[in-house]
Amino acid sequence: MEVRFIKPEEAVDYLKVSAASFIWKFDKEVDKEVEMPVLGAFHEGKLIAGMEVFNLKCNYCGNPINMLVLDGICSQPECRRMGGVRVMFDEIGKRAVENDIVIGFLSPFSISYYEKFGYANLNRTFAIKVPFNNLHHIPRNNDVELYTCEQFAELCELYNKCALKENLTTIRQDERLFCHKSLENAEYTYIHRNTSGIADGYVRFVVNRPDELVVKELFVLTPDALKGIIGFLRNYDGIVKTLVVNKQYQGSHFSCLVDRIDGVKYEYSGSIAARIYNLKKLLENNEYPQEYGKFSILSLDDLEQNKGIFDVEYENGKAIVTQRFDGDYDISLTAPAAARLLLAGEGHSAQTAVFIDGVEIKGDADDLFRAFPHRPTHFTDSLWSI
Repeated sequence: MEVRFIKPEEAVDYLKVSAASFIWKFDKEVDKEVEMPVLGAFHEGKLIAGMEVFNLKCNYCGNPINMLVLDGICSQPECRRMGGVRVMFDEIGKRAVENDIVIGFLSPFSISYYEKFGYANLNRTFAIKVPFNNLHHIPRNNDVELYTCEQFAELCELYNKCALKENLTTIRQDERLFCHKSLENAEYTYIHRNTSGIADGYVRFVVNRPDELVVKELFVLTPDALKGIIGFLRNYDGIVKTLVVNKQYQGSHFSCLVDRIDGVKYEYSGSIAARIYNLKKLLENNEYPQEYGKFSILSLDDLEQNKGIFDVEYENGKAIVTQRFDGDYDISLTAPAAARLLLAGEGHSAQTAVFIDGVEIKGDADDLFRAFPHRPTHFTDSLWSI
């Protein structure tokens, strides 16, 4: 089976496979273009499976690291179980080494299916719904400015400052990742400014009359910025009943603001799956405690670069990581288990980690759990949200 990136003239073939796979209507006059690049699997010269592949950077403990985002993973229904998706993931694993990719993300239709390729479900998000009538204690505010292309550099700098405070948040440099066609799309972005006129937060939202104002993105640097933005959104309470803030997680800024307000509802809105493509580099980029510690991980990953035992010795926030292939170890992890413990920011202990499939504690792993405490973790999923 041949695996390669498709040519521009093969984009329609990929869209046809996607339409058959996901059961959506295909219009040959409309559906002519697709985001590139697309990796494809070909059987006897025919495209039978494909996936869109994006190279980006995200924050991990204050360090920008290379990541992949995989989208539109599909296969022709009559060609399933022929190995098309498998060979594409094998190819992605090889290319991850060549391109210094540390982690990858995708939106899973099935958790168990993507675990076969080393991905674990994490970063579960919620839509938080609050009646506007229950936000009277937050003063109305107009210290905002409608975003246009003219403020791109300022908005990008603000966003990236916020991104460096939450693990796995995408680092942005592309203007297309910020919606600025407000009138055309009826989707508005407003920048909040503090008393000195400095941008310290922004919100992107749509209004669905008569029921909801839906916030798609909300990033702030300070509590005053958060209250200021919510105070601004209260100006819409005459035309809609409810404020909805998407892509929130337990302990997010907005959830902390409203968790004592009556009438708040939390609705599960999905999750992102992730896998580690370069375990050694991930361990080197982690932020460690100041006090001395050490641990060893037996990685049961199928990827060649992740096989073996990884010894970590840390002090003063940094670590030395070495790799060997035999001997004793403190904990063994499958690829999905490694993603859960090292990426999700859940802050496990030895007492809770043993209940995760793929985790086996053999020695004293307390220093590992001290090195991976609970951390704000939020993959923004930006490619699919614009």
